[in-house]
Amino acid sequence: MNMNIWYIILGGCAVTLLPRVLPVMLISKINLNDRVLKFFKYIPISILTALVASELLISNNKFSMNNSVIIAAVITALVAVKKNNLLLTVIVGVISMAVLRFIF
Repeated sequence: MNMNIWYIILGGCAVTLLPRVLPVMLISKINLNDRVLKFFKYIPISILTALVASELLISNNKFSMNNSVIIAAVITALVAVKKNNLLLTVIVGVISMAVLRFIF
């Protein structure tokens, strides 16, 4: 195999791994105050909310509300709140979306 391919693979690994590992390594060495830690605690849920909202409300770079997607999201959210089980929530979301796409 050509050595350029190996260089590309190793470079891709480094470019993917370094931005994820370096911040964790640097921040773990620093004592952060409680306000910063509280701020960091809300970052994952805010990113997830932005991803879900954009997936639900934007289609082809335009605001649109697809009824089957909204219904599946409501069903999934109800299961998530009621059961508090991630695996069950994902399974219900996938199944409800598949059934609604089949119907509509």
